[in-house]
Amino acid sequence: MRPLFDRYEVKVVGLSKDTVEDANKQRIRDGLSFTLLADPELKVIEEFGLIHQNGLEFGTFFFLGFPLGWPTGFRRMAIPTTLLVDRDGTVRWIDQAEDYRLRGDAERIQQALQTVFGVEEDEE
Repeated sequence: MRPLFDRYEVKVVGLSKDTVEDANKQRIRDGLSFTLLADPELKVIEEFGLIHQNGLEFGTFFFLGFPLGWPTGFRRMAIPTTLLVDRDGTVRWIDQAEDYRLRGDAERIQQALQTVFGVEEDEE
């Protein structure tokens, strides 16, 4: 998607409940080239109404070098949401997951860019 974003000057910014340290680890681990903001107290996330009140929390342990998780309880977390915002700061499209474990779908985002910002399919 990066070439499509670059062509239409789309800036990608991520916001997570992680600490700055954890967000940096994720950015490095996943090779993320976009800005990743930290909101560990969920203040901004709550302002936008993107709180999932009963997200299942998992603990992690390693078995034979593989990370495994088990449920440890519930906590507040962000609902995965994708926004397309125009240059004037107007939200033009919102995609919000029904399941907090799922993230934005590249095909839906591409279709939204085509619909909202006039990106033609044959320009791909």
